[in-house]
Amino acid sequence: MVASGTDPARSVRDGDRSGLERWSSTRLTYLDNLKVILIAAIIGLHAVLGYAGTVEVWTYSGLREVTLTPVVEVALLVLVSPFGFFLIALLFLVAGLLTPPSYERKGARRFVDDRLLRLGVPFVAYVFLVQPTLVYALEHPLGDAPGSYWDEYLGAERQIDTGPLWFVGVLLVYSLGYAGWRRWKKRTDGGASPTDRGTRTITLRTMVATAAVVAPASFAVRLVYPYGSESGFSDLNLWEWPACVAVFGIGVVASQQGWLRAIPDDVARGCRTLTLSAVVAMATLLLVAGVSDAVDDVLGGWHWLGAVFVVVEAMLTVFGSVWLLNVAQHRLRRRYRWGPMLSRSAYAAFMVQTAVLLALAVALRPLALPAEVKAPIVALGGIIGSFAIAWILIKKLPGVSRVL
Repeated sequence: MVASGTDPARSVRDGDRSGLERWSSTRLTYLDNLKVILIAAIIGLHAVLGYAGTVEVWTYSGLREVTLTPVVEVALLVLVSPFGFFLIALLFLVAGLLTPPSYERKGARRFVDDRLLRLGVPFVAYVFLVQPTLVYALEHPLGDAPGSYWDEYLGAERQIDTGPLWFVGVLLVYSLGYAGWRRWKKRTDGGASPTDRGTRTITLRTMVATAAVVAPASFAVRLVYPYGSESGFSDLNLWEWPACVAVFGIGVVASQQGWLRAIPDDVARGCRTLTLSAVVAMATLLLVAGVSDAVDDVLGGWHWLGAVFVVVEAMLTVFGSVWLLNVAQHRLRRRYRWGPMLSRSAYAAFMVQTAVLLALAVALRPLALPAEVKAPIVALGGIIGSFAIAWILIKKLPGVSRVL
């Protein structure tokens, strides 16, 4: 977030609560609160997806013992899904806003080293050790992975399974790409930084043009990789890249125009209007697709439902992420007693969520309960458990606190 002279990892290791509070006091409170909310929402969403049959995109989906009823799935699809498109887009927008000031503060070499440590190390450790181990431990006893650990390492699809860490891997690619772009611009522009030259002001018209590019780009990508499908050997959700690149780029440019502190009122109002319109449109589209059993046509391919979907989704990701950031800037400024601890634990909670969610789902597996009961239990337990375990790891393990 914002630079600080206090090392939060050291404060946590020493049990110095006042040190953690001093660290928190130098940061933007609304961003820390927003981060906690977003991570908690993502964990809860993954828990529910573990019991969904319409779209199997979570680790537990393929092995679930009970499934949400069609009525509940359609209701969730219509009422919750439109807001789900904001979550990852908003994270990329915030990342874009924070990237230029971080680069300016640290310089090229330290910036790259920091990104490799905080993004690259967790990504490699999780993808090549944690995720395959968790999946094998889940699937092998249930007969879904009958071979040895190494035989099943890449799964039936013979690809790397990134799990929820696809976001971290993609953010690393974007961050290194930004660093490379800055180095190239430094050579071609005689050393001047973008902040020295100024940039074109982002307006609502600029964002409309951005959404107009994202929609056809997403449609083209999803002809090969439909929404929610396996995305090649790397499994980095390539079907989501056009929107992710767009909002990350908006954040990078907007960081030089004060958006980290306040989004211009006219832009925020326009984004709110367009977002609410897109929410209604997306809910209607998903209702039609759910009732007519045409969800696959929405997710990708030469179909009018797929074409409408990418247009509405582009509006949600581009305008919705900016509008929600504006809401956070006005509504999430309050400091809470547990705020610093939760904020400090959020990244680690994101990392450990798969293990926590799978453990809870397996523990509930023998119980004769409907999915409508199990899903919220796993969701609530997953959120609480992930943050609690994350805090313990950061507090007790210096190596973890350095990276996360």
